[in-house]
Amino acid sequence: MPEKVYFVPVENNEDPSSISKKLKNLLKETGFDGYFKKSEYVAVKTHFGEEKNRTYLHPVIVKTVTDRLKQRGVRCFLTETSTLYRGSRSNAVDHIELAYRHGFGYEKIGVPIIMADGLFGDTETSIPINGIHYKEVNIASEVAKIHGLVVLSHFKGHIETGFGGALKNIGMGLSSRMGKLVQHSVMKPEIIRSRCTGCGICIKWCPQDTIVMIDGKAYIESENCIGCGECLAVCQFGAVKFDWGRESNELQELIAEHAAGVIKAVNGRVFFINFIINVTRDCDCLNKSEIVAGNVGIVAGEDIVAVEKASYDLFIEKHGKPIEKFTYPGIDPLVQIRHASKIGLGSEDYEIVRM
Repeated sequence: MPEKVYFVPVENNEDPSSISKKLKNLLKETGFDGYFKKSEYVAVKTHFGEEKNRTYLHPVIVKTVTDRLKQRGVRCFLTETSTLYRGSRSNAVDHIELAYRHGFGYEKIGVPIIMADGLFGDTETSIPINGIHYKEVNIASEVAKIHGLVVLSHFKGHIETGFGGALKNIGMGLSSRMGKLVQHSVMKPEIIRSRCTGCGICIKWCPQDTIVMIDGKAYIESENCIGCGECLAVCQFGAVKFDWGRESNELQELIAEHAAGVIKAVNGRVFFINFIINVTRDCDCLNKSEIVAGNVGIVAGEDIVAVEKASYDLFIEKHGKPIEKFTYPGIDPLVQIRHASKIGLGSEDYEIVRM
């Protein structure tokens, strides 16, 4: 039987309050109100955006979900993890302060922020999974202590996976630092010397100090590289390259396997909501990313594979071509969905309930 996926369209230039109203109706239709019980601890996973980023999910939208949970007597909170790379989200203190500046403070949302991986991102637990690459994965420790999870994902492009949705949001976003390192370690960038101008911006942004200048050109010492992709993101001259055919595919599969660990940790009690709005070329981890496609809508359901595949297909239905054609055409972003289905996270066979 096809998995039910719920969808409500969102027009271009709709403001957050209008989107919030549509989300309320969508949640009512899905039976979300009865999904979690009174007094249960439920985390709401979202993305607070990098400094100066403005395309992350608006706090008003997030508050719609937390208010709904609180009305049911659920003990809910916002959660996130620290990043591998340098910046304003690499530890709990700076990350939470950034979240406050972006409107996610208690006085705005009405629930606290609890970092799932501790002060420095290294508070973790190992979860056994039925993976192909790994039989256990390291995820943020607090995930294994809660009763359930609501995943709010901004569906947009991604420099390493073509698009990022719910799988990326929890597979990478709720991994511990070790889990993130395992996933990123497959990505090994190289410098195209003929294109390198020696500007040094990649050296400035490298979190491992693994890029050096040799004869006026950047050089990546691969033995210390963690594959975070910062150099590729900041280079303006196309001087950084990846072997996308191999490396992106493996990364996507590892993301799916870490997502399996997160879902298992909460006994499968996860509700997924994808927002195909403000669709940018890159993820919200960058301080600025251009919007490349118009709004599509909100997609929700209990099956992560069905929600992701429906989001992907609805984007095509609206824009006539897949998201990777707007973002990174050399990447096959369906690898993550196919692998998630293969290891038992859900089904690509879905039925859309349109509102």
